[in-house]
Amino acid sequence: MTIETTGTMLVGSDIGCATTVLDAMDIDGIGLNCATGPAEMAEHVKYLGEKWRKFISVMPNAGLPMLVDGKTEYPLLPYELAEWQGRFVEEDGINLIGGCCGTTPEHIRQLRDMLDARVDQRPVHRDPQWEASVASLYTSVPLRQERAIFAIGERSNANGSKKFRELLATEDWDGITAMGRDQVREGSHALDVCTAYVGRPEVSDMSEVVSRYRGQVTVPMVIDSTEYPVLEAALKLIGGKAIINSINFEDGEERAAKVLQLAKKFGAAVIALTIDEDGMAKSVDKKLEVAHRLYDFAVNQHGLPAEDLLFDPLTFTICTGVEDDREHGIATLQAIERIRAELPECQVMLGLSNISFGLNPAARHVLNSVFLAHAEKAGMTAAIIHVAKIMPLHKIAEDERISAENLIFNRWDAGDPLLTFVDKFKDRTTTAVVKSRPDTIEEVLKLRIIDGDKQGLSDDLAEAMKTYPPLSIINDLLLDGMKVVGELFGAGEMQLPFVLQSAETMKAAVAYLEPFMERIEGQEKGILVLATVKGDVHDIGKNLVDIILTNNGYKVINLGIKQPLINMLEAAKQHKADAIGMSGLLVKSTVIMKDNLEEMAREGYDIPVILGGAALTRKFVEQDCSQAYTTAPDRVFYAKDAFAGLRLMDEIVAARATVA
Repeated sequence: MTIETTGTMLVGSDIGCATTVLDAMDIDGIGLNCATGPAEMAEHVKYLGEKWRKFISVMPNAGLPMLVDGKTEYPLLPYELAEWQGRFVEEDGINLIGGCCGTTPEHIRQLRDMLDARVDQRPVHRDPQWEASVASLYTSVPLRQERAIFAIGERSNANGSKKFRELLATEDWDGITAMGRDQVREGSHALDVCTAYVGRPEVSDMSEVVSRYRGQVTVPMVIDSTEYPVLEAALKLIGGKAIINSINFEDGEERAAKVLQLAKKFGAAVIALTIDEDGMAKSVDKKLEVAHRLYDFAVNQHGLPAEDLLFDPLTFTICTGVEDDREHGIATLQAIERIRAELPECQVMLGLSNISFGLNPAARHVLNSVFLAHAEKAGMTAAIIHVAKIMPLHKIAEDERISAENLIFNRWDAGDPLLTFVDKFKDRTTTAVVKSRPDTIEEVLKLRIIDGDKQGLSDDLAEAMKTYPPLSIINDLLLDGMKVVGELFGAGEMQLPFVLQSAETMKAAVAYLEPFMERIEGQEKGILVLATVKGDVHDIGKNLVDIILTNNGYKVINLGIKQPLINMLEAAKQHKADAIGMSGLLVKSTVIMKDNLEEMAREGYDIPVILGGAALTRKFVEQDCSQAYTTAPDRVFYAKDAFAGLRLMDEIVAARATVA
């Protein structure tokens, strides 16, 4: 593959996408070649060394081409190429090295000499940590999310969505595409796509939707059909790694075998339902019996990787009042726990909304949300859900949450749990959970951030500005709410999509307040290059830093999200920055920050670096990250929030002035 200086392949696919797709193809190895020199390849080579489980080759150009006197020249000398490739062999465990554009026989000879000079002719031992993922055309998405479930959007499904059926009937393909993008904005990691609709041509409809989604929707697809030709048509069109929904043994093993052959041919993951010739498994033991049979059939007999098998142990409504149905929720939770324990490499998922079938929308909203939280605790890794219709537990009234749990666990302490729960929602016509408005504007704004509530936000901010200056509103009121969000997220009581809702509300509040802030005029106090690190798409903290520093006299070069180190370093050189700021929300982002600092030290940088993000701790930054930046361990700083970033920039610029 060729990774451009943009950090992606020409079509826009990143290296995670490429490796996810290629890993499913049973190939022997992959390599990087052309496009750039070894310096620009370094972080991608490191990625392969850490993730890829098979053979790796690296064949860079002799540097980035330059036009000199009308001719193309490559600047990297033979000994420089040999030094880079020696590092890749010794540090990243590369198996095959060579050269592409601009390399000469002398370049290759010095590569050979470098290898001959090594006492150990073998590459360094690697212990790659592969991450089971699926992919769109552009990027990969891990099947196991950090502190969240893998959320599969359910709305692009003709069986479950009236709006989707209507759009399909009128062939409103643009409306269907917009519906897909809406689900991504809501926080879906993949989209379940089903075009089975009476009177419609399912194959051509599926082909049309997939053709639209593959280029205009950035997340992977779950192809949902019982018809083999539909699955095959869709998989032929998808440029990433899809999920097939689904296989089971309802009609024996023949159809399941054909679907698994498709999965192997096109490199897809598969959802497996605990259904056999006797019907849907309802008891815990039966669910496990069918799951083990499915595992043996898919993994041992047909070669599907265990990590690509997503078990759906099925959940059924607990809202019928029929005695036999009352413990379906308990059976499903116990089955999830046992599947995770007995088949730990596999994923476990649910079609979540089945649990509440038969209730009114308001009751379903609450029951689905509470059941989701318990399923996550039991070990569920994925769910087909409407993300926007799920609430974090802290937003549900305590009595309603307890009543929902009584229903799920069939507790009769307060009477019939179903009748009690239904009674709570008998007059509720909306799915919104209404909370009383706090008495003070300070508490109103804090609660808005916690709840991710933007409706009427500008009026409350205008009211607050009668008492507080804009910066104080951000620092003393809004950030107080974000602190609570961080605590809830860390405690597992708020899932990532709700964190992002809070972040969007914070962003809207700051955007409203920014025109009222007193921007310091005159010569800029200093320059900061700011970016969310590679692999992380979260930017609210970074953007807040941008606004606060800009309004305090600094120039901020905001590079955006998913930024490789080389982009930050090039921007720092170009703009003569005083510091680099790296941001990220996820735990894996903290590892990337440390890796970035190690690379900066290796290349001799000593520019100050400010690190910020929800998963960071002061101890990790001041110990692990500082030690990684061996060229300037005292120039690594921890920014707890945007205002800490402002204080640190003041200190960095003051220290520079003192030295000058």
